[in-house]
Amino acid sequence: MPAVTDLASIFANVPPGAWAAISSDEKRVLSYDADFGEAMRKAKEMGEEEPIMMRVPEKDAALIL
Repeated sequence: MPAVTDLASIFANVPPGAWAAISSDEKRVLSYDADFGEAMRKAKEMGEEEPIMMRVPEKDAALIL
């Protein structure tokens, strides 16, 4: 069974509803934006070719993928 990753702490400073580009090691948010493409572009500018893209929930909730 895969490990559970709690992303709440890295999303602490990201506005609800924003798209967040997360580093491949899942330890930090590289960029965020209301627009998916813009968040992706910013992450790629930082050198992360394949960031993990997630939309930050509007309210506190559990999300199991």
